[in-house]
Amino acid sequence: MSMSTRIRLRRTATALSIVLVFATISCGSEDRSSEQQSTEHGPDVVHTDDPDTGKIVDIVRGKLAELDLSGAVFGVWRGDEEIVAGAVGESPLGVPATRDMQVRVGQPMEPMLSTVLLQLNEAGTLSLDEPIDKWVPDFPRADKITPRMLANSTTGISDYVTNPEFLKIFYANPIKGFTSQEIFDLANSRPPLFEPGTSFAYAHSDLCLLGVVLEKATGKPLGDLLKERIFTPLGMDESNVMLTPQMAEPTLHGYTNERGVFEDSTFWSPTAFLNSGNMNSTVAEVARWVRALGTGELLSDAAFTEMMADKTAGLGPLTADKYFAFGTVHLSSWLLMNPAFGGYNGVALYEKETKTTIVVYVTLGPTANANNNNAVPIGNEIGAVLLPDNPPKVP
Repeated sequence: MSMSTRIRLRRTATALSIVLVFATISCGSEDRSSEQQSTEHGPDVVHTDDPDTGKIVDIVRGKLAELDLSGAVFGVWRGDEEIVAGAVGESPLGVPATRDMQVRVGQPMEPMLSTVLLQLNEAGTLSLDEPIDKWVPDFPRADKITPRMLANSTTGISDYVTNPEFLKIFYANPIKGFTSQEIFDLANSRPPLFEPGTSFAYAHSDLCLLGVVLEKATGKPLGDLLKERIFTPLGMDESNVMLTPQMAEPTLHGYTNERGVFEDSTFWSPTAFLNSGNMNSTVAEVARWVRALGTGELLSDAAFTEMMADKTAGLGPLTADKYFAFGTVHLSSWLLMNPAFGGYNGVALYEKETKTTIVVYVTLGPTANANNNNAVPIGNEIGAVLLPDNPPKVP
């Protein structure tokens, strides 16, 4: 693969930066009694008396200018207490961004699939370790691949996102949708990377296939499963799985220069990352999900222990301090999700000991570097302010 090809791949992938991590190994609270609307920090920034709030807003504003970003929506929580939430910049261009704007969620959707999987495992609907040929008999090596392997990206299935043919199709018409079968054909057009369960290689193909397995095992569309088992229990009324480019207003518009021209990418089809990111929500609801993920709110104690365990350590580049399991990156005591797609860059961080949650979504400006996830340095700096002795240090 040429350097130019690798650069283009990094521009496209919803969560491809997970690979890079291991290669280097709203609204919020309902209670507003103590919150203040800040004219100093902007028209839509709400913060408490916490001494770190001003520093956090200054970080976001500074990075917006430094990285040439169009807009940002962000929030920070300690436990369920909202410390600061807001929006800076413009979306669409010329219009002030607001903190209740819808974003393309991306990778935080992946551990939702794993949560549903663990719930269904305990209910006896399907088993973590039974071959998936029961559900998708025609998929290559289905008799050797299990749902656990799909959730952990240990199947060896080639990642369709890194297939040059996918890039050709996608960039020629990014509004075009993809079916699961089209994605599987692209994934299986290249040979497997390794025998199932013997190593690790992050692949969007795995998450797409896991979603199909969950649908077939339950007889329900994935959107209905997530609404029933994730959104409704957590009160996530503004969250939806999408099979079209549609987005509800108000919308944080995506902007990108990755096709060589600065353009509005808001309505690029989310099915390019089917079941691993085709979801819309608000930052406040993404944070609600991240807190539930970090505490195991929707799982039994046994299932939560299973989800957080470092059983993939030792596979490929994974270690006990840096590993990927059930849709989530683990960096020591931090949980990480780092989506990037079509001008939307995001980072969601959760520190397990202090129950600190950081969620930031940004969109690019004309000269922004589309090769990088531009939300990550913002998350890192906020984390360093909140926990100077244990910053997240996301590569």
